[in-house]
Amino acid sequence: MHARLRTISRAILTISLAVGLCGCGTSVNVSAPGQAKGPVMSIGVPADEPGVGWYHDGEYSGLSVEVAKYVAKVLGYGDEQLFFHSQTPATRLDRLDDGSVDFAMVTFAYDGGKNALEMDHTQTADGTRYEVSGPYLVARNQLLVRADDARRLPDVQSLDGRTVCTVAGEYSGEQLHDRHPRIKILQRADYSECSASLLVGQSDAIAGPQPILAGLRKDGGTRYLHLQEDSYGTQAFGIAVKADQRKLMELIDTALQQMVDDGAWDAQIDAMETELGMHVDLSLNPVTVARSQDDE
Repeated sequence: MHARLRTISRAILTISLAVGLCGCGTSVNVSAPGQAKGPVMSIGVPADEPGVGWYHDGEYSGLSVEVAKYVAKVLGYGDEQLFFHSQTPATRLDRLDDGSVDFAMVTFAYDGGKNALEMDHTQTADGTRYEVSGPYLVARNQLLVRADDARRLPDVQSLDGRTVCTVAGEYSGEQLHDRHPRIKILQRADYSECSASLLVGQSDAIAGPQPILAGLRKDGGTRYLHLQEDSYGTQAFGIAVKADQRKLMELIDTALQQMVDDGAWDAQIDAMETELGMHVDLSLNPVTVARSQDDE
């Protein structure tokens, strides 16, 4: 039995590492083969988060990718003008700062409830100031453990004294350390590396927002991975632009609100829930990020 599990773990580890490597530094035009027509918009997205931001078979998919496409369309860009660039939580602001991307799909700390009209859009991370639009999704932070440990590790408190893998640059790791200082933190560059650490026994759990962990569970197999129901803190998904692009940030907020108002947000959330076998917390979503046209 143990030999079989080790074989399965090695196979899943190989897949996880391959996914992580194939997405690094990958730039993909979302249109059919051919030259982009007109101005080009470059967008930073994650590549190793199934159902959220996922690079597979030469294409990007997931909720964040679909939100980016919707926003770009409202801003006047067709699919043939979009280029997606892979990023990790630790590199996404660097890509924004050096001009590699026009905007980046990011996560950030947020506890403002379902009305973000008065939110402070200016954020600072590692000395870099930027403006963030949204959020287009708010999720609770949870822990992903091996299925064999589900009964032994039923909640966050049960991980005291154990090792949890967190992704560098992701706020869920900071929140876990602040709320549960007895948990040992193992930091890795991306979720693929955290998946590998969990499967080979270097860590006892992975910390992150519910949708991302649900995607990792789906990718690794529900027979082998278990998502705890317990949660700690919340994290928001938004769109970051440079600090001097306040007008662009406001236009993106308007586009995100339009996505909620016209039903496109519901459709994408339903698709993600079906794919990942999870439910978005409607006590936190959707968030009002701009005034609806009907209110003006």
